[in-house]
Amino acid sequence: MGILSGILSLFGCGNKTDKPGFSFRAKKIEITQLTAELKLLELNKTEFDFIGITSNGIDCIYFVKDNGKFQIEFEAMAENQVPYIDKLKSFANQYGYKTQMTSYGNKPHYSASTAPVLKIITNSNLEKTAEIGKKIQEEIFKNPIETKYEVVP
Repeated sequence: MGILSGILSLFGCGNKTDKPGFSFRAKKIEITQLTAELKLLELNKTEFDFIGITSNGIDCIYFVKDNGKFQIEFEAMAENQVPYIDKLKSFANQYGYKTQMTSYGNKPHYSASTAPVLKIITNSNLEKTAEIGKKIQEEIFKNPIETKYEVVP
């Protein structure tokens, strides 16, 4: 997970890459295209074993490949993300998913020593994971279907 921590600290949601000479342009998708992005992840055609989507830096959820199944994670890097941890826990409970709190050791942009990460243990396949991701964006973050998301990293 050290690699994941390093990648998130560079490209994750809520992190700007405004270093001189450094340019990062994220792919943009609509939620209806999430299945295709997850297929690339499933086929090991992404740079890492996870991808994230965000429309505004707050609604950032990560899809992590885990032994042929997918889990969904949310890291609160900004203070305005913290309330969503409880909302996502309630969402997971409502749909029968277990959750686990962890951290990758990333320093958040508020007064906490490390950013908390909520892992929603879905153990789901590609199609179900896309469905869950869509529900999270609609129900928790109130994003309409036409919202444009950046794929990170």
